[in-house]
Amino acid sequence: MKRGLPAVLLTFALSGQLDAAPPVSSFGDFTPLTLSELYEKRLRFEKREPIVSVGVLEGQARVGVRADAPTRLIFEDEDMPRTVYAESGTTFYFRPIETTPAQLRHWAVVEVLPYGDTKAAEQSRASWKQKGFESKEFVTGTIMAMKGNVLDTRERRVGLGGFSDEAQAKALMDRLSREQSVRSFVHTELLAPAKGRVGIYDERNKLLHRALGAVYFGTVPGGRVELLEGDHETASGKKKRESRQYWGHIYVVVDRQGALAAVNSIGTERLLAGVVPAEIFASAPIEALKAQAVTARGAIFAKLGHTNLGDPFHICATQLCQVYGGASAEQPNTNRAVEETRGLLAVRPRKSASEPLQLVDSVYSSSSGGFTEANEVVWDNAASESLRPKLDASAGDPAIAKFAAGLNESNIREWLESFPPTFSARSSFSRAERYRWKRTYSRAQLDDLLSGTGVGQLRSVKVLGRGRGGRVTGLRLEGSRGAKDILRELPVRRLFGNLYSGMFVLDEERGPDGAISTLTFTGGGWGHGVGMCQMGAIGRAEHNQNFEQILAHYYNGAVVERIY
Repeated sequence: MKRGLPAVLLTFALSGQLDAAPPVSSFGDFTPLTLSELYEKRLRFEKREPIVSVGVLEGQARVGVRADAPTRLIFEDEDMPRTVYAESGTTFYFRPIETTPAQLRHWAVVEVLPYGDTKAAEQSRASWKQKGFESKEFVTGTIMAMKGNVLDTRERRVGLGGFSDEAQAKALMDRLSREQSVRSFVHTELLAPAKGRVGIYDERNKLLHRALGAVYFGTVPGGRVELLEGDHETASGKKKRESRQYWGHIYVVVDRQGALAAVNSIGTERLLAGVVPAEIFASAPIEALKAQAVTARGAIFAKLGHTNLGDPFHICATQLCQVYGGASAEQPNTNRAVEETRGLLAVRPRKSASEPLQLVDSVYSSSSGGFTEANEVVWDNAASESLRPKLDASAGDPAIAKFAAGLNESNIREWLESFPPTFSARSSFSRAERYRWKRTYSRAQLDDLLSGTGVGQLRSVKVLGRGRGGRVTGLRLEGSRGAKDILRELPVRRLFGNLYSGMFVLDEERGPDGAISTLTFTGGGWGHGVGMCQMGAIGRAEHNQNFEQILAHYYNGAVVERIY
């Protein structure tokens, strides 16, 4: 296109007549999803590959976009469908106008059952009714049939409550935990999607159009869309304001809060190309990168239809789902790993080819400290066959044979005060200060950290229990004003200033008054330690194990099968 043309080259009312010839550039045939369809989680396929919508920005008061190739915007303006074409590099800004947040209800899920177990769901609801609770049943997940394989992730959830305020659902969860020892989580039910208008502005802040609910922003094949100065989450979990580029299609939509979300609609494999380098070192050995690619692909399919149920997208781009950096994050080595594992999933072994594929629970952490953990120890959920604690070493290695049966109070100090030659330790990417670490707190620091617990000055800390992988199941704090139990690995880590892991032993020093004057944590690993250990995967790849062997170890005999 020639320089000096106006920003908006052409407006084409789809239901009216063409004002001028469209640009020569080929955009291809495409029908955008409406705002309601985005909330309904409609899944598209292209050449049998699922197209996933990712919420790359949420809660925004303004979203800026431009593309490195000719641009096309499609939207409804005063109920009139329109298409706007613009030249390469044209910047548009979007702001919410007179929006209404989504209508949501939040439920405390007390039972998760297989999809086919309708009788058990009915019995569960009847049981909770007898206890005085009204309940509701939900079906979540998805079913796909491709390449002769069926992947069915559907499940039935029984929820209690139905609150408009999510905090009330969480309060009910706490009550159920205290009074009935029930594990629960929040399920969000969408009653009505958000609505309102999205203002489309040029670089001079001139209002060009008022779009109804959503704007599709796309470019020609091979072009990239840039989101300008958005609040993105990094791999460390921190927010960073920066511009990022994306392949595929972008929607700017009214989100559940009535603010704006930017949604990237993209093929699963291209999505993975932006996920894998954000989750593991792109310079790691190729077999470790392949293991990460397969694991990340499984994590996408496991979340479809289960998460972000009140949002206008399938999955998020943060650590709650998987960190996704878009085209800006892609690296040649990780792209190769994604390409060479295209369509492969880690699944439980099947008795026959006619059985549906059963995904492994493809969670992972940076460093297991040499021993992975059982999922129910860390998250207090049902035990997964795929996530059993594993010593991260060669079978029969005499240097660590004494620890093979598991870690407990009799051997964990020796384990943590040594540097056992596990694969996570032998990895060339391993950092000694994360494999084995120490953190000491003074009395003043403890008083500050524990001020919200109500225990007063700390006098004693007791480990309530451990998993076979060495992680604590909780701590009992006893102080001058009382006692309190802190349950599960993550709350313990957060309470004490974000400890690297829940695998640790404690040493106390006391003052003349009997209160603890210093408390020292001696620990191992970085992260929750469940599933694949990324440092261990790299160590195994460096010792000539392939990605299938790596996955089989960390996911308890998992095999790899192709879904498309």
